[in-house]
Amino acid sequence: MVKVAALNHVGLRVSDAKRAKEFYAKVLGLPTMERPNFPFDGAWYGIGQNMIHVIESKAGDRKIDPAGPHIALDVDNLDEAKKELDRLGIEYLDGSAAGSAIGNPDRRLTGRQLWFLDPDGNTIELRSA
Repeated sequence: MVKVAALNHVGLRVSDAKRAKEFYAKVLGLPTMERPNFPFDGAWYGIGQNMIHVIESKAGDRKIDPAGPHIALDVDNLDEAKKELDRLGIEYLDGSAAGSAIGNPDRRLTGRQLWFLDPDGNTIELRSA
């Protein structure tokens, strides 16, 4: 068995790195990190001790799917996050409305959640206690 010590990063495939960079800066306010000079465009963002790597490549599916591959980010106030997504015109699936996709989980284990897509169809989960 491989003994994993910690999460290092999550990689997301995007079709337009410039558009993705604007999205991740504007919507989530993530700080950029130094990135090697790869032969493809992208960006690295720091979150605590972890990172998100945005990699320009073929676009993914464009459906909000809480049960599919996604990144999950903790937020201090989910209600404020909803207001900001509404202000930006970003469609999201609220955890209370996602019963058909994720069943009826024990909220003590999952917290409050919502899901939305970045411009390339990568699912992003926001969650709070």
